[in-house]
Amino acid sequence: MDNLESLEQLLREYGYPEQAVHRFLNEAEGIDIEEIKKTIMPYRDITAHK
Repeated sequence: MDNLESLEQLLREYGYPEQAVHRFLNEAEGIDIEEIKKTIMPYRDITAHK
């Protein structure tokens, strides 16, 4: 499994909507995968206070 596939799987496990997963993957090209993993959080945590 390459980095993009593992990142895609992680985003899905975190509950991100399908459209957001694809947009994020397009925008994250060229960014270090470990840096991305440090900055994302579960979608439910982001939207909990809305």
